Amino acid sequence: MELTIEQALQQGVAAHKAGKLEEAERLYRAILQSQPKHPDANHNLGILAVSVNKADEALLLFKSALEANPKIEQFWLSYIDALIKEKQFENAKLMIEQAKKQGVSREKVDAIEVQIITTTQLKEPKLVVQKKSLTLLEKRKKLAEQKKREKKARKQNVKGISPSQEQLNSLVEHYQNGRYDDAEKLAKSITQQFPKHQFAWTLLGAVLKQTGRINESLFAKQTAVELEPLDAKAYYNLGITLQELGRLDEAEASYKQAIALKPDFAEVHYNLGNTLKELGRLEEALASYTQAIALKPDFAEAHSNLGVTLKELGRLEEALASYTQAIALKTDYAEAHSNLGITLQEFGRLEEAEVSYNQAIALKPDFAEAILNLSIIQSYMNDLEAEIVSLQNVLRIDSDDYGLRAGVSLAICNFLEGDFAESKKHLLAATKIQEKKSSESQPERVYWTYLSNILKWHKNKYLGVKKGKNDKNLYVVGESHSLSSHHLCIQKSGVNFFCSTKLIKGCKQWHLGNSFRNQYKHQFETIFFALPKHSYVLVAIGEIDCRLDTGIIAHKKKFPEKQIKEIISNTIENYLNYIVNNNSDYQHNVTIQGVPCPNLDVRNHSEKDIRQLGEVIKIFNYELEMQSKEKGFGFLDTHQLTNKGDGMSNGCWHIDDYHLSPEGMQEAWRRYGSDKSYEQF
Repeated sequence: MELTIEQALQQGVAAHKAGKLEEAERLYRAILQSQPKHPDANHNLGILAVSVNKADEALLLFKSALEANPKIEQFWLSYIDALIKEKQFENAKLMIEQAKKQGVSREKVDAIEVQIITTTQLKEPKLVVQKKSLTLLEKRKKLAEQKKREKKARKQNVKGISPSQEQLNSLVEHYQNGRYDDAEKLAKSITQQFPKHQFAWTLLGAVLKQTGRINESLFAKQTAVELEPLDAKAYYNLGITLQELGRLDEAEASYKQAIALKPDFAEVHYNLGNTLKELGRLEEALASYTQAIALKPDFAEAHSNLGVTLKELGRLEEALASYTQAIALKTDYAEAHSNLGITLQEFGRLEEAEVSYNQAIALKPDFAEAILNLSIIQSYMNDLEAEIVSLQNVLRIDSDDYGLRAGVSLAICNFLEGDFAESKKHLLAATKIQEKKSSESQPERVYWTYLSNILKWHKNKYLGVKKGKNDKNLYVVGESHSLSSHHLCIQKSGVNFFCSTKLIKGCKQWHLGNSFRNQYKHQFETIFFALPKHSYVLVAIGEIDCRLDTGIIAHKKKFPEKQIKEIISNTIENYLNYIVNNNSDYQHNVTIQGVPCPNLDVRNHSEKDIRQLGEVIKIFNYELEMQSKEKGFGFLDTHQLTNKGDGMSNGCWHIDDYHLSPEGMQEAWRRYGSDKSYEQF
């Protein structure tokens, strides 16, 4: 089990207290290897160095601790004490003056001054020495009284005001060695007997979290905060638990309280960034990651998540730089290699992305997310066989989340191969995908319903239909709307055609029409160029451009000064020009599929949004048909087929909220396939 920085520090302190100095040193140095400026690790390692008479080495460590956090009193005291041991008395005096300015306890500083004067026996006039001696006597008297009070407190502890050191050592040892049952029993016993002992509550919370009882750990961590309201690490730990429970607003508040107490706590800024990113406040998340890196330049995790945020903001070049920096700092950082792969994929640099994913998987063989991402790349590279192998590997590793998403993708692969029985089997196994609520699994939830309905239709109405001996191929290239056409037979001009779908998940017309390389262009061209010349091709792309939350409407909201008709016209023109240019050497007989009327539940959207959506789709289809015919392409009108008269779906031909049924596609060909544009068929 990989330790966090805080866990490693706790274990180091416990080993230190237990006299296991070699183990403590190993843990402190491990922290410093990851975070060279970690204040507590530097200080504690300095204490170890002093204990083995290496005061010169300790001085460097104490100095690093002070530079990282000058507000910790003990760091000053330890540094000054090491200076005295090295007989650097003048430097010690200078540090004492600085310590006073930082608010270090006057009594403790006075005690150190007594030590310096006693050690050096300064050669001063007799009267001065006597005067100083009187002052020192008063200071010694105060110190003696303080020691008496501390001794009395220790006696009270023995009588039951706080647990014994032996109990605490045992508690830490149980936790450190993974004996969580024993640690939990002892922690609960201590908190029941000494309900105001913060450390016991802190460790109880850690044990409960390690054993998967995050809800139970929350109370323990809240109690730890209440007992020590000025303890920044307590607020930090509470924030982590609240974040894991999805209580993001509370996690944000807890992290901000920790920052108020300890502004230079890099890990808190990092986790605050993670929380803000989950809340969708990307610019604020960016600021938090940037602050974490400013405090700790070698913070590889912060560099990587900064890259994720930059990618979501569309700043891909900067994202690449962040991932590259994260990997340079931590070459075995599997997540950073995977994140780099995602961004390379966006650039259409699929071979490089594949290398990054494979590197991530080599470092972390059970990295289900990276293997799933690899399968996506293999899909865009049109390598169905490799995609299936990767998806099967995900299923072996993870039966939930990524495994459910992989199951749906496997069902799609089986469907495209014509194995409907195996497709249905994988869909049934992935039924729980419908219980998931994350945005990441939303496409798979839509595909699950859509493909289930297609398979049901084939079973009830189309079972056993196969390609005839003399049937010609009609290749259907497109996003999810292309699946409804798969394995359909259509007849035009006395010729029978059998439809075979080539799926490009998530592809928009904009993806193909813009000036940048991307994964969609890579797959489209791989498919298009592999078809025999003069093939019959139906291109089904455009519906995703016409949704409320993406494409044309989202672009209009971002640039309100632009005219919607201009956005639509430019999108379609660039898209069709892309197809024309790629078809020049192949001379495929191309038909462009239109966009059906929206079939959304109008009760879930405002009247204004629904009206805008209907208008956009109407204009889009008009432009798409006109420009398609101008360029010599056929046009399959699915808009008129589905229109009930007001621009909304008539409910006859849809199979779900977005897609037409296979029967709807057959009807579209029957009604509109006789247009003169289709005489080529």
